[in-house]
Amino acid sequence: MGEKYGLISARAPGAASAVNSGLLGQPPLSLYIHIPWCVRKCPYCDFNSHPQKTGLDEKAYVDALLADLRIERELVMGRSIESVFIGGGTPSLFSAEGIGRLLSGIADAVTWGEEIEITMEANPGALESLRLPGYREAGVNRLSLGAQSLNPDSLQALGRIHGPDEIVAAVERAKQAGFERINLDMMFGLPRQTPAMAAADLAAAIALNPGHISYYQLTLEPNTPFHLSPPELPDEDRLWQIQLQGSESLRKAGFEQYEVSAFARPGERCRHNLNYWRFGDYLGIGAGAHGKVTTRDGVIRRRWKRRHPNDYLSAAGG
Repeated sequence: MGEKYGLISARAPGAASAVNSGLLGQPPLSLYIHIPWCVRKCPYCDFNSHPQKTGLDEKAYVDALLADLRIERELVMGRSIESVFIGGGTPSLFSAEGIGRLLSGIADAVTWGEEIEITMEANPGALESLRLPGYREAGVNRLSLGAQSLNPDSLQALGRIHGPDEIVAAVERAKQAGFERINLDMMFGLPRQTPAMAAADLAAAIALNPGHISYYQLTLEPNTPFHLSPPELPDEDRLWQIQLQGSESLRKAGFEQYEVSAFARPGERCRHNLNYWRFGDYLGIGAGAHGKVTTRDGVIRRRWKRRHPNDYLSAAGG
């Protein structure tokens, strides 16, 4: 184990015989990029995210990401990246110029797939409309908006920094900027949420006409404020009713459920997330990111990076 990286290697069952017989093929390859800063940490969030207290040094972090990738690519020489996912944190805190420099540097370092999917997460409350055309021009072709709810009371209970109007505006401006592929993250089982409230909330999201909706239950994760001081949540019977009615509403609106919490219209499935579900390979760069790569001889190598952004930057990535 090196100073900068955690590393585990394990041979896939039957790999030696598969290699000898020429049957072993490497799975598709994706790239995950973690941008760890946010405006304010939500009380339910257990992701590796850190409230922005001072100005962001975009250049230093992009430099670290690209240095990180130059090390990672040694594991995947000759293979092409089929999808990229920029998650957080709140990646939309970065300027279009910063995202453009990042993606340009990645394209110089590795091989893109012919029809690469590049997703970026964005918070409707931290998404400057003037940046959207720049993100699209930089190469981002799929936008994932962290709406969570369109009910103002629910948004307040979740500690979100945006309101329903900002979600609607973000979707409209994203479409105007040329984003044809948009996902909305929506949650159910929210504090004091009734089945009727959940139905109205999801209907409002469907009315915005995204191609993809991620619809997942609020869970109380350890070491979060909600876990330490739980809000009043729907009981199991109501949760089951909310989940069933939600799945049916999405089906009637033309969405197909293809993962536990993922619903897509035809042609709108997230290829990046599907690669995870199908045990594909992925590189992970950024603070707290991790990756899994299958070598030609069937060895699965897993790597993870320093979690705190200051530690990550001090190591110049990794």
